[in-house]
Amino acid sequence: MKKKLTCILLILVLLLSACVADAPAPQDNGSETGEKTEQLAEYDPSGTWAIYWYLCGSDLESEQGCATDDLLEMMKVKLPDNVKIIIQTGGASVWNNDMISEKKIGRYEYSGEDFVQVDELKQANMGKEETLTDFLGYCNQNYPADHKMFLFWDHGGGSPSGVAQDENYDGDMLTLPEMRKAFESACEASSTNPPFDIIGFDTCLMATIDVANIFKDMGRYLVASEETEPGTGWSYNKWLGKFADNTEITPDEIGKIICDTYIKQCEKDDFADEATLSVTDLSKIDPILDAYSKLGDEALVNAVNDESFQGKFDRAAKKTENYGGNTEKSGYSDMADLGDLAKHTEKILPNSSQAVVDAIGNAVVYQVKGEYKSKANGLSCFINYSSDPDLLEGYSKATGTPSFDYYYTYKLTNKFSDKAYDYVSKLLGNTNLENREKFKLSKLEDKKLKIEDGSAVLNIGAENAKHLSRVSYELYKFIDDGDIMLMFGDAGTENDVEADWDQGVFKENFRGVWGTIDGHLVYMEVSNFTDKYTLYQIPIKLNKKKVFLSVAYINSSDEYKILGARKEYSNGLPGKNSIKLKKGDKISTIMYGYSGELDDVIETTVDTFKVKNNTSFTEEELNDGKFIINFKITGTDGKSVTSDSEEFKMKNGEIRYL
Repeated sequence: MKKKLTCILLILVLLLSACVADAPAPQDNGSETGEKTEQLAEYDPSGTWAIYWYLCGSDLESEQGCATDDLLEMMKVKLPDNVKIIIQTGGASVWNNDMISEKKIGRYEYSGEDFVQVDELKQANMGKEETLTDFLGYCNQNYPADHKMFLFWDHGGGSPSGVAQDENYDGDMLTLPEMRKAFESACEASSTNPPFDIIGFDTCLMATIDVANIFKDMGRYLVASEETEPGTGWSYNKWLGKFADNTEITPDEIGKIICDTYIKQCEKDDFADEATLSVTDLSKIDPILDAYSKLGDEALVNAVNDESFQGKFDRAAKKTENYGGNTEKSGYSDMADLGDLAKHTEKILPNSSQAVVDAIGNAVVYQVKGEYKSKANGLSCFINYSSDPDLLEGYSKATGTPSFDYYYTYKLTNKFSDKAYDYVSKLLGNTNLENREKFKLSKLEDKKLKIEDGSAVLNIGAENAKHLSRVSYELYKFIDDGDIMLMFGDAGTENDVEADWDQGVFKENFRGVWGTIDGHLVYMEVSNFTDKYTLYQIPIKLNKKKVFLSVAYINSSDEYKILGARKEYSNGLPGKNSIKLKKGDKISTIMYGYSGELDDVIETTVDTFKVKNNTSFTEEELNDGKFIINFKITGTDGKSVTSDSEEFKMKNGEIRYL
């Protein structure tokens, strides 16, 4: 049954126009030191407010009614006379209310207690630059105000992907360059008096250094999340209610209210464990951009001068707190915390890392974060975990600091473009750069293992090890009389392999136990780990729909905690929804493996059972049987090979290699 929006329906046909002004390109980072030479104009909190809300419903609305829920939350608030909210709707194949049509672009005004339709346009792509430009021009022309906030609502994919996924147009999205061009076309950029007090993203993954860069002269503050958000998103009745009680407050105070009410709602709904939200002073972004660029410069120089550097960088990046899953099976966002990256690269990038940390600490004025996102510093950056050239291309177009773009491209291809060649030559004093001979990872394929002290050992030597980013082991069990091998997971150097990188020796520490949900074995991948906890992504079917369960292992208590689940990646994006297990839910465990000639990976459901009140995640001894173990060897270009394998039997909890 559709929910009804209590409203007065009034259709006005208004002329659209746009105020066009030239704006500096987002690549302009100010002076050589990154310091701004101009100061922000003094802020006067009095006057009128307008909130421009770009509401792209997507599947969040058509499948779950999330946009309608947030509109209903908004309508619980009686706005004062000096505040208006202007909303553009689109992007959903179905709207779960009687007012909004999926066949048109709708425009609505909410002021006082009335939700009124003020305009209607033919269907248009909410993921297209022109649609955003038109809405901005319409708002500027018809709803000018002393103070303005622009709010994006929908899915978000971080720097390489952008926001506003329109399901009516094949999931097309607004990229960062498109957003910048739209704002430049409709608004006058200014570093001293930006047109918006707040640029807000009620989306996943958009608190990034690249987003901050494109909006640094368009808004005073950025409010966004580094991590994915639950489908409930921001708590509109709470933050709008507090704002409505006192509109003479500064935008950073409004951002703080949004953060505080968001985390309280997440705590109430039991979604706070992995939640993040931050407020960033956009007038202080240039020093971060400068430090970030120099961090990339130092990485480039080291990559050219030291063949072992790229492997060291990859291993530091893997330890960095990251967002959106970032595992082979769950999918990749390639987004991670910039401050945490700088901290983890302090030893290999000593000249620039601390400046990044200091600049972020100065610009991020407020943040909230859950227990298992404790390393969040408020702004994320792109790290090419996936080695996906498409995501790298998206980042290349979005970033205003090319050094890391050149670094990741060189890491994947072992080559420099002409532009990158010139850039690096200047860093190295016009040194002649010859493209280094590419390391042949294939020579490590089927590398023989040794059994030492009851464990499988891979010895590849120091010279080979310096070209690698990761060594892990894969565990399989024979079933159906040996016709099928099921893989239990990819246990990495992060927690289950004793690694001597200096010597190139790796030893598995398999203990005969594996993760289970209520005793049912699962496939596990490490998505993040710190000195306090390790996070796993576990594929399951929940009520017949595939999701990825997030589970934390807590070092201090030697226990696991089920945090929640999210839908699998769709059109390259993680789901903006956290799902809690509840009694009676049906879980089917998913395993991967091989059959027949071992040519193709299979995905299969194994056990099906119902969630109980005390459902938990624990380690259990594996049942007796025949197993295979091998090592997965990953190079800095993201490609992998596997070693030779060793067979062992388990009986009564004891491991015996054959």
